[in-house]
Amino acid sequence: MNELTNLIQRYSRRILAVGIILISLTAAAGLVSQADKSVSMWGAKNSLIAGQKIKVGDLEIVKVSLGSQAPKYFSNEARLVGNFLTKAITQGELIPVSGVSKNGLGVSQKEIPIGIAKNDLPSTIRVGDIVDLYSIPIKDAQAKSSLVVSKIQVGAIDTRTQNMGGSIDVLFNVNPANILQITDAVQAGRIVVVRNAL
Repeated sequence: MNELTNLIQRYSRRILAVGIILISLTAAAGLVSQADKSVSMWGAKNSLIAGQKIKVGDLEIVKVSLGSQAPKYFSNEARLVGNFLTKAITQGELIPVSGVSKNGLGVSQKEIPIGIAKNDLPSTIRVGDIVDLYSIPIKDAQAKSSLVVSKIQVGAIDTRTQNMGGSIDVLFNVNPANILQITDAVQAGRIVVVRNAL
């Protein structure tokens, strides 16, 4: 018995080292096993709004481990381009099966260009961002600032005007019902863009 105790004490460091190595190998095997279960799904490359027609540039492939939740989302084998979103999707979010329809919501989006003063536009604004537009009247001293339209998408930013002084040309995707409201606000004064957190 004493010999066994002495032997264990003598080689305790080696036994401990071997134990740590075995635990590390077991953990690594578990991680590899989990990695093998990851699947390729469609995710939103930019923030998308309800009613929007899906284009190629709107999507990106995301590798995730979903387990039993996988059927709720579209795999990268699904053909989504040309379909319509029935709900807003934030950047990086997976595309849910419940959020896509072959038919539009009955209202197609229109594009409207607006020149926005550099100081009235977030410096980190990007195509695909969801924003609110506010009006600051300059022609009527009695008029108050107000929300013009909420949760519209930035469709394009003219990078040439972005690098110059003055206004920056921005293209917004909007509901046709909001166009006159926006153009009236542009005529009345300044338009301020505020990023919307959805």
